[in-house]
Amino acid sequence: MKLRIKGNSIRLRLTKTEVEQFDKEGKVQESVQFGPEHFFYYQIVSHPDLRELNLVYEDHTMRVEVPAPLAEEWAKTDQIGFEQEINSGSSHIHLLVEKDFQCLHRDNAEEPDNYAHPLAHQKNDTVI
Repeated sequence: MKLRIKGNSIRLRLTKTEVEQFDKEGKVQESVQFGPEHFFYYQIVSHPDLRELNLVYEDHTMRVEVPAPLAEEWAKTDQIGFEQEINSGSSHIHLLVEKDFQCLHRDNAEEPDNYAHPLAHQKNDTVI
């Protein structure tokens, strides 16, 4: 799972395997180790009681909570992603979750677990 943060914007991208895990287990987690005992965890979890996305930060963990029906629909369909503005109390955070696509400018063999890019068929087309 890739995490991109820029200001008050958070973006998660999940590979095919991670989307399958999310669908089956309801959770995917990654971490960054900043030292022997310093970790930052980030996770996405399916939550049966939610009606909209939620973002929680506690105990060195950023948790994106997704309503279970939205999580299931996303995992089982061609839906690319979902997003929402989250009110964090003192500010708003733009949250975006997407399926991770293969890059158009690289060999797809480098990213076998990513989804085929929808524009890949146009890559070699030329307009005269």
